[in-house]
Amino acid sequence: MHSQYDIILVGRGLANLLFAVQYLQKNKKLKILIIEKQKIIPKRYISTWQGPGLIDLKKEFGLKKEKSWKKISVSNDKEYIVRKTAPYEYVSYEYSKNIRILLSRVLKYNVDIIYQNVKSITELQDYIEIKTTKDSFKAKFVMNSMINENKKEIDPYMLHQYFVGTEIKPNSSDRIDECQLMHFTKVRNAIQFNYILPFAKNRILIETTEFSKKIDFKKLQRVNNQLIKKSKINFKEMGVIPMSTKLKFQRTKRVIPTGIGGGFARPSSGYLLIRTAMWAKENKDKHLSEILFSQKKVINFLDKIFLRACANSSEDAQKIFMALFKAKNIHSVIRFLADSATIKDLINIIIISPKKIMINALFK
Repeated sequence: MHSQYDIILVGRGLANLLFAVQYLQKNKKLKILIIEKQKIIPKRYISTWQGPGLIDLKKEFGLKKEKSWKKISVSNDKEYIVRKTAPYEYVSYEYSKNIRILLSRVLKYNVDIIYQNVKSITELQDYIEIKTTKDSFKAKFVMNSMINENKKEIDPYMLHQYFVGTEIKPNSSDRIDECQLMHFTKVRNAIQFNYILPFAKNRILIETTEFSKKIDFKKLQRVNNQLIKKSKINFKEMGVIPMSTKLKFQRTKRVIPTGIGGGFARPSSGYLLIRTAMWAKENKDKHLSEILFSQKKVINFLDKIFLRACANSSEDAQKIFMALFKAKNIHSVIRFLADSATIKDLINIIIISPKKIMINALFK
């Protein structure tokens, strides 16, 4: 192991590894160090859309899917919407399995990895110095996936997407071809829904998610426990994704923020994987001093209105989602959710969105 590197990746997560896979294809001689605080890779699922016009995660990065669905449902206590999405499919990936795939690809190059906590990152004129609990390293550039709390802008409409998921072994499951994307439940001061991914007849993920200003994992766990009843539990997952248009990419000369801290998560949905993959591919031929993450202005504007609607009324948020998934052209909605909307798609989204709710959210 060296003490000086071309790039140091702080964090072994998807953003840094997806970038490394792309960047090392044309920059094979770079010396890279990955610093990760824990050796164990947590098991969890991350999902996104795949299909025509969207970045191919298998082709570009070698990711392996757990399962995909071409039929989804969105519902509440009044409506039950089922949509066939072909040629698009909703795809779920097991996180730890795919982190190992990405690691195996980058470690073939001149890449080291250590498991230590980062104590400080100091940017100097000609290099970056990183001190860990045991060592000190220098690099020309750092890609940092840690969230810098000091650079967060105040956002009165910021919500937290937090979730509790349980993979169970049910007694039986007949509908493994259909993914329940959202089933809304009525709660005060939050948007809450259940999300069901049937991987096989004997393996189902049941997740309870909430968009809320306050985080209450105990409450969410109680709701999730009622859904799983006495089923055999394979494993549990939980997490938090900030939902805000104020979380923006703010790089310095030598420090490049990545992941949630870089503003990669979609403000309205929390979708992170496909946005990160697109960013990695778009920047693979650039010099490290030129790497940026640019949010799409129209999509960001629509996300801003949506978050305001969510903050104002949980019922309004439900109406927006239900209107989107009832739309005649579901493919426009999917491309919009996957950050790959055409101008025609954006016009369709504006047309099908509930006008009164969106206007009230814009001016309230």
